[in-house]
Amino acid sequence: MSDIEERAEPSDPVARAASLVDLGIQAANAYGREDLVHRLRSTRERLDAPDVRVLVVGEFKQGKSTLINALLNSPVCPVDDDVATSVPTIVRHGADVEAVVYYEPVDGADGADSLRSEVVPVTRLADYASEVGNPSNERGVAYVEIRIPRQLLETGLSLVDTPGVAGLGSAHGRMTAAVLPSADAVILVSDASQEYTEPELSFLAQAAELCPTVVCVVSKIDLYPEWRKITELDARHLEDRGYDVPVLPLSAALRRVAVEGNDAELNAESGFSALVSMLRDQVLTRAHDLAAGRAATDILFVASQLEGQFAGEREILTDPETSTRVVDRLEQTKKNVEELRSKAARWQTTLADGAADLNADTEHDLRARIRTVQKTAEDMIDDGDPVDMWAEFEPWIEQAVATEVTATYRKMYEGIEALATQVAEHFGDEEELVLADLLANQGQEYLAGAAVRDDLEFKRQGALGQTFSALRGSYGGFLMFSMASQMVGLAALNPAVGVLTLLVGRKSVREEKDRQLAQRRVQAKQAVRTYIDDVNFPISKDVRDTLRRVQRRLRDSFQARAEELQRSTNDALTAAQAAAQQDASGRQARLRDVDAELERIRWLRQQAEDVGGPAASGRSGS
Repeated sequence: MSDIEERAEPSDPVARAASLVDLGIQAANAYGREDLVHRLRSTRERLDAPDVRVLVVGEFKQGKSTLINALLNSPVCPVDDDVATSVPTIVRHGADVEAVVYYEPVDGADGADSLRSEVVPVTRLADYASEVGNPSNERGVAYVEIRIPRQLLETGLSLVDTPGVAGLGSAHGRMTAAVLPSADAVILVSDASQEYTEPELSFLAQAAELCPTVVCVVSKIDLYPEWRKITELDARHLEDRGYDVPVLPLSAALRRVAVEGNDAELNAESGFSALVSMLRDQVLTRAHDLAAGRAATDILFVASQLEGQFAGEREILTDPETSTRVVDRLEQTKKNVEELRSKAARWQTTLADGAADLNADTEHDLRARIRTVQKTAEDMIDDGDPVDMWAEFEPWIEQAVATEVTATYRKMYEGIEALATQVAEHFGDEEELVLADLLANQGQEYLAGAAVRDDLEFKRQGALGQTFSALRGSYGGFLMFSMASQMVGLAALNPAVGVLTLLVGRKSVREEKDRQLAQRRVQAKQAVRTYIDDVNFPISKDVRDTLRRVQRRLRDSFQARAEELQRSTNDALTAAQAAAQQDASGRQARLRDVDAELERIRWLRQQAEDVGGPAASGRSGS
């Protein structure tokens, strides 16, 4: 392994949070709170196996897979002149090199757990993840996961090579934009052959809005002498639009030579050392800080539950005359918490009604958006000729539909967060809810599999066809006018008959053109409706399935919270009742023990606030 291979060290907040969670587990065990132990063990597992996702995106054949290979100094992603990534490929850390293919769920299956997986040789990845080996994803692959022992990936960094078959302006690109909120960073790859295109700038606008960190990479600088000018133009485009995004020129070829020769200076010249530093110092640091903050939030909740067990008892031990008031207050709290646990609890109703309303609103939003696109598409067809417009129309409608579907999903995410906040209000719980992991499926496989028909053949009537149409019309007109002329005593070859015959022939040609144009428009509209149906049906089902999964997980999470609150309230009430029965000497001895326990819990709380920062400190008083 080369000495210049970069390492991403665990951040100090994560290490501190992990140690603090271990202390919290010990404290919860000491107080007999198995429920809180279970919560903190889940927190510890998330700290031990972080997932910091970096999406590598770009137009077709811009060097995304090559960048990942060069970054990791390993040919993990298929790369060739005729190879294009057709399904998402996730590269993460593993003890050994391994490739796993995950297939799309079968009909009727629900959730990510229903995905069927298969371990395949790394050398055969192109058969599953490329357009050549798996055209139009005929194998039904959801995504490919590659595990590789690399230092850069040890602390949870995972690189996602996204499909670029149809470009950022296509359905693939628009649905890549749909997963931006769940990504920790985005690397936009564009080679040095030309400055940014409009689809690239449009994608950057979405990325800058939805993702915390965006990095622009100018690839293949070793192949294009004018790369400095292209880099400057790209940076100017970003500056003109107000995007504070770094633009890094890279050369995978120089990186490869630098690693082989262990040349740190050449590695810096390749640009990859700057990219790695950015991933390490910005992306990983931010993700680790967030993970530590979420762990601190869990610690604060546990500390508040443990502290609540002693608060009422200490109040009675300090002033026995308050025992009746304290016990009554705890009895009322117990009653309130028991109501939270019941199936008729108001939060249950809020969750059920809110999920039903959100489902209806989301489906209506999707239908309205798709209907608008369809109406616009049919108006465009009515205003033009499919022969002239189809080449541009086909990618337009795919982009338009994908854009509207993405907007629907984004609106659904916002509704889910609002619903979770609304339910949490019944608990008096101000803690932030992390919902990114609730949305495993975001519909991109459906859009990737749906396409407007490209086998339609729209043809105008050629010169020969027009001649035959004219002859047919002229012949019929000639017979009709000749017979009419003879009936009134005129010659059959009267010049007027010839003129009328030509006019009839011309009219026949025009009517045939109109008929064929109308037929082409009907054919084009039918293709649009078929495409809309192919997208709308599975996306509608996915929306319902996603909301159902979210509702179940929120229900289970809040139910667990209600049970934890009930356990804390019962313990506090029992301790308060026992304190009320103590004599004077017993109260003094118990008070010293309670103060000692509260001091330990407050120390744990203070440590959690230090790890979590201002956000955790703000929540600690809730």
